[in-house]
Amino acid sequence: MTPKTLTMGLLAGLFGMQCAMAGDTSGTMRVGDTQYGSALDPTGWAPMLYSADPDGVSWLHPGMLRTPTGALNPYPPLPDEDRPMRLDDWNYAGLLQLGYLHVGGDRNAEYFRQYADWKSGAVLGLFALDFHNRRTGQYVELRGSRLSGDDQFYRLRAGRYGSYRVEGFYRDMPHTVSTSAYPIWNGVGGTDLTLPAPLVAGASTPAQVAAASAAAPRRSIGMTRTRAGLGYEGLLYRDWIGSASITNEKRTGTRLWGGSMFFNYPFPNNGGVLETVRPTDFRTTDINLSLRNVGKVWRFLATYNGSFFRNHKDHLNYESPFRLWNVVGTPQVADIKNGQFSLEPDNDYHNLRLDLSRELKWNGQFTVAGAWGTMRQDDALLAPTTCTGVGGVFIAPPVDYTFQCANWNTTDALSRKNANARIDTGLVDARVSFHPTAAFGWHAGLRWYREDNKTRYLAYNPLTGQYGYIAENGSMGSVVPSETGIFDPTNPLYRSINVTVRNNPFGYTDTLFELGGDWQFGRKSSLGVVYTFDHNRPKYRERKRVDDQRIKFDWVSRDVIGATVRLSWEYAKRDGDRYNYDPFAQFLSESLPGFVEPVDGLPAYTVADMRKYDLSDRTESKARAIITYPWGESATLSATFYGNRDRYDALIGRQSTRTTGATVQWDWQPTPATTVNAYLGAETSRLGISNVGDADSRDNGKALGTPGQTNPNLGGPLYPFANQWWELDRESNRNGGFSLSHDFGRVRADVRYDYNGSFGHVGYSYATIGALANRVPAAVAAAAAGFPDNKYRSNTLDLGLNFTINRNVGVRLFGRYQTGAFSDWHYAGFDNKLSYDHRLYIDKGGQLHYSVSLVGAMLNLKL
Repeated sequence: MTPKTLTMGLLAGLFGMQCAMAGDTSGTMRVGDTQYGSALDPTGWAPMLYSADPDGVSWLHPGMLRTPTGALNPYPPLPDEDRPMRLDDWNYAGLLQLGYLHVGGDRNAEYFRQYADWKSGAVLGLFALDFHNRRTGQYVELRGSRLSGDDQFYRLRAGRYGSYRVEGFYRDMPHTVSTSAYPIWNGVGGTDLTLPAPLVAGASTPAQVAAASAAAPRRSIGMTRTRAGLGYEGLLYRDWIGSASITNEKRTGTRLWGGSMFFNYPFPNNGGVLETVRPTDFRTTDINLSLRNVGKVWRFLATYNGSFFRNHKDHLNYESPFRLWNVVGTPQVADIKNGQFSLEPDNDYHNLRLDLSRELKWNGQFTVAGAWGTMRQDDALLAPTTCTGVGGVFIAPPVDYTFQCANWNTTDALSRKNANARIDTGLVDARVSFHPTAAFGWHAGLRWYREDNKTRYLAYNPLTGQYGYIAENGSMGSVVPSETGIFDPTNPLYRSINVTVRNNPFGYTDTLFELGGDWQFGRKSSLGVVYTFDHNRPKYRERKRVDDQRIKFDWVSRDVIGATVRLSWEYAKRDGDRYNYDPFAQFLSESLPGFVEPVDGLPAYTVADMRKYDLSDRTESKARAIITYPWGESATLSATFYGNRDRYDALIGRQSTRTTGATVQWDWQPTPATTVNAYLGAETSRLGISNVGDADSRDNGKALGTPGQTNPNLGGPLYPFANQWWELDRESNRNGGFSLSHDFGRVRADVRYDYNGSFGHVGYSYATIGALANRVPAAVAAAAAGFPDNKYRSNTLDLGLNFTINRNVGVRLFGRYQTGAFSDWHYAGFDNKLSYDHRLYIDKGGQLHYSVSLVGAMLNLKL
């Protein structure tokens, strides 16, 4: 017995086994993942290695065939004949593709490396090995590709057609966020960021920080997703089919993050605005189980889905280099120099669902589904702060806004030690459909869904008897007195402080009714109409009832000058009950016993005319046209045109959105050896919003801390019309390209070009300069002009040559040349400097201009 025969015997005994490489069926089953591939092999099975089958998709009709809508069915790949094995009735086919890549030019350009780990060196283009038994229907399939240790996939599938299937896979996927980051801290990638010498936490000057930033080494920021899984689906007993799968995804790396130590813009040489780096070390395990039965009349399906998230780095501590000063000018008693973030908690998700359907008269069907789910997390909570010594501001007795960090940097300062968070969901979904005639059918559905948030937390410190939390690790209250973030009913300095003391347990109940019908006019045209009424009842939101009515028309004809035309138009209107601009008093300290309202009343922190976009009244319209025209016997011209428009009934908030776009594509395959494609696409979108600044000086109204601060209305003393401003965002995207492939026999050539361009403009208008935070002449002029435009362009050219040396050996030569240009005002000036006063950034953004080339050679060996 040969080693190959022995290996096949073992695989057959473990799994059973058929499938030619050209007939790969990725994603057709419920077990395992649905997409495989790498930058070298995006499809996961490289059909480009085979010539096209001149018989097309049918032995009965030569040439190419079309779908019912007129699109061409491409010629399928023509694989080689399988090779027989010494093991009875087993055949096999295999391919090994090995080679070398060389990357030149701006190889570290962010947009070139964003989702592919391109680097010079040896690569495994593809390893494919298939075994099948045509007599028994058994098969084993093995695939693999490796660009690098962070960009690869491997997959093994085995089974018997019509009986069972087993699958296992492993893959790594990179995601590069930045290739030009310059963090100054030690410990990047961990949970504790410390400053390097000579910087001293809380005692470094802006000049020292700027020098450290200029000397920091360049780093890449990003992560790798490592995903592995095992699945099974098969016949259990008679008509009962079961499936089970488990997948595990690990995400490791780094991510750009924040690090606030209070404002800097209004307080020069004070506060701290930091860009930091947080660690990513997640693990998510998903379990899916199902059991189904398909009978002659009844169908049954039961499913369980579970997801278990674990974060192995649950916090981020960082040192801030900047010194803080209180704004009243008294001696600084606080030494706040550290910041803290609590990162994502461990959590579990469970969902059970039952589906039952039954055939009815008049070609009808009734389906009902019920589901229950729960999301829970009970992580240990972190202490409210990590500061030591004293925080806050001391002015003079008895005006003492200080706090002892020892009373807050321990978990004994929490009202409970664990989160005890829970959200339950429920679903009932019923649907009935009938087609009493071939020309008419109708359906109706009723869906009820509830999300019930059972989490309740009161921010209370039993050590001090105070409520709330220490804002920004103590930095906020150490700069501005009374902004510590706590409420104390026994202390005159804190008994009128209105802060958040309870979580908001958002939830909702949604009921959706749908009624629709479709009519067939002759053999080639049809009309569909669907009406839906969505009744939503949010909890702890600005509205208690939101109704959304929607009607949609669809018309399809396959007899418009030989083309297939699909048209759709949709109109929706949303309204609801009275809008309460501020429903959150019950979660603030003003709802607690002992709260004393300030002499001038509580300030209106929300303008009454503000409408949140997901709750405001809205009218919406959508239109889409899709045209598919068969051009001769071997070409298709297709086009899509679409437009969406939303209008919101809001004086303050989102007011309108609009999107229009079009795509045109031409596909031509005159012979099995030649394929040509070309496409163009364009899309524009607009977003309009409005807001108003609160009065901050005598020249534009009554500021906070004055008698007019309780008036929430637009046009009142706190929110005067003179402070209103408007923003209009415009985005424009263009893309286009073409591809050509021709098989000369022993040589096949292919070329592809792609262009992507994006343009963005943010424009502003305002009633008076009172709407501006900065009113110096230069700032006023800049605001009138809006921000500079954002631009992004890329051009990519791919060339390839495949040479057939003999029946079993071939060579592929290929190359890529890509250029790009990037301009984003968010990063303006960062290519020269990253530190400004007490503001420190670390990411310079994408490369302004780049060009990169990639060449490779692959040896193809048929096994």
